[in-house]
Amino acid sequence: MIGRKCLLSALCIMMFFCGYSSVHAEEIKFQDVSKDHWAIDTIQWAVKEKIVDGYPDNTFKPEQVVGQKEFITLLIRTFKPSDFSPDDPNNTGDWSYPYMTFAFSYGWYVIVPFHQPKGSDIGLARGQAAKIIADATGKNYNQQDSIRYLLDNGIVEGKIDNSFEGFKEGDPLTRAEALTMIKRVHSKLDKLQKSPKETVKYEPKSEK
Repeated sequence: MIGRKCLLSALCIMMFFCGYSSVHAEEIKFQDVSKDHWAIDTIQWAVKEKIVDGYPDNTFKPEQVVGQKEFITLLIRTFKPSDFSPDDPNNTGDWSYPYMTFAFSYGWYVIVPFHQPKGSDIGLARGQAAKIIADATGKNYNQQDSIRYLLDNGIVEGKIDNSFEGFKEGDPLTRAEALTMIKRVHSKLDKLQKSPKETVKYEPKSEK
């Protein structure tokens, strides 16, 4: 009887902790993301997948503008490419170094500013993010053609609607929008691709 009671107790404790972990995982909350926030499902997905974290003050800052380094990092963390390594002997302590090195090696569009302070980042516009994504699908179009290609193939969606104008290429890209884009790309693309060196003109399917 004692052995049976111990076993039952152990099972109860195991069920309690498993149940707690499951509930805890489903209840990722940030004080600045309401239950009816338009991107709450995507934000929770990204946190659970360890793609992104919130801030120490329990905020997520969904409307904060995403930097280029941050966006590329989110993209790589989402796909987890087998040839990416976070460890590099040449790294001098910059957290973004392995991610940016990977982006350069794949020929992606990267803005290299002059006199950029160490550790700083460049805020991305929606069109610039579209160019990076198009490159990551194995294409090399200019920014406007990248947007048209992504919209035509359902890889991303517009901000207002799915027209070129509705994409709003010049608007700053927020954290919530960045994750929404990347999650959709992940559902459409098996793995990250290298971008060809030569820029070509995009030809919509209807015009071929």
